[in-house]
Parts: sequence; C-alpha cells; structure tokens
Amino acid sequence: MMRQRASSLAGSNRTAALGLNLVLLANLAGSAWLYLRFLRGRGPFAALERWQTGFLPVYAGWAAVVAALFPPVFGYQ
Repeated sequence: MMRQRASSLAGSNRTAALGLNLVLLANLAGSAWLYLRFLRGRGPFAALERWQTGFLPVYAGWAAVVAALFPPVFGYQ
C-alpha cells in the first residue's frame, strides 16, 4: 500500500513538473523571439509585454489542472 502511494506521488509530481516545464519552454521561446524582434528594430516592446501578460492565464490554467484534476486522476485520498 505504501509503495503504491509513493509511486503515485512520484508520477504525479513528475507529470506536474513536466507540464510546468513545457509551459515555461513555450513562454521562454515566445519571449526570446519577440525580444530579438525588438532588439533588431522589427517589433515593438509592447508586443513582448502583451505576450508576457497574456501568458499569465496559461500558468493559472496549469495550476488549476494540477489542483483540480490530479487528485482524482492519481487517486489521492
């Protein structure tokens, strides 16, 4: 029983970390692209600001998924 719970926690933690890493990667890639455009004079800084502030709901969405869906999916008691 204890091993099953430990492996379930490890799986859920890994899944949560993987999801967050993918969100961070997408945010970083988009930010880098927009920042390079700004530095080259081909895009406004406001586009980077909009990207950053527009990404906040993505972080909130992932946090909501982890908080609401992980307990039933991974069998938390």
